[in-house]
Amino acid sequence: MKEILQKFFKIDRRWIFLLLAIVLFAPIIKPIGLPNKTIARDTQNAFNSLDKLPAGSFVLFSLDYDPSTRPELQPQATAVIRHAFKRGLRIGVVTYIAGSTGLIQQIFEKVPGEFGKTNGTDYAIFPYMANPTAVMTQMASDFYGIYDKDQDGKDARSLPVMKGIKSYKDMAMVVNITGTSILDNWVALVGDKYNVPLVAGVTAISQPGYGPYLQTGQLKGLIGGMKGAAEYESLIQEPGKGTSGIDSLNLGHLLVLALILTSNIILLVIKYL
Repeated sequence: MKEILQKFFKIDRRWIFLLLAIVLFAPIIKPIGLPNKTIARDTQNAFNSLDKLPAGSFVLFSLDYDPSTRPELQPQATAVIRHAFKRGLRIGVVTYIAGSTGLIQQIFEKVPGEFGKTNGTDYAIFPYMANPTAVMTQMASDFYGIYDKDQDGKDARSLPVMKGIKSYKDMAMVVNITGTSILDNWVALVGDKYNVPLVAGVTAISQPGYGPYLQTGQLKGLIGGMKGAAEYESLIQEPGKGTSGIDSLNLGHLLVLALILTSNIILLVIKYL
């Protein structure tokens, strides 16, 4: 019996590495959607803020992240945009990070088709602008003074999605998903100054720094990192890359715990057998 159990400790470690790889990559190919019983209060508040907006309301998305923070922030952006389309909201998209343009395109090549939404009627994507402070200030008086055309060169004023939108006072909310400090600009120059409700998504490492904005109500909700993305996907019942990432981490941890527990049990059995 001892000889059989001792064989466990002679297993080629490459088999363990292979098992770990399978456990990590399987959820990435197809999200499992492990039960998510705890939703962070700030993620729930972000969801609630968007969910209570009347259908037809206009929400401006500022998507400001590049490929380095894509794993955390792209799932957030995708989940919130899906939620907005589900709610029948009108969407405008701007960015102040050049690296965001291709990532935004990836989202809108797929997500609108899931809900039968069309460019120009249900959403509009505007070109990259380099100076967020100047742009945010100008949009307060005349949105079209900066964005007179969308990214395809169409006259922005003539787009059905932009009907009745001239400045911040015509917008129901701003959603900023960012891996930079641009969120501070949105809070100071737009949220505080013009009483525009703000919801944000940030990386996990920067999430604690925005706690004061939540305490003062300057942010109505905050999605943090991949965990926040998975939570939001759970709330809208649309598992995606956030759920896949968290599933992989959880299954990886469970496998390591299982191996440690099994090894210790076998050692005890060998010792006292």
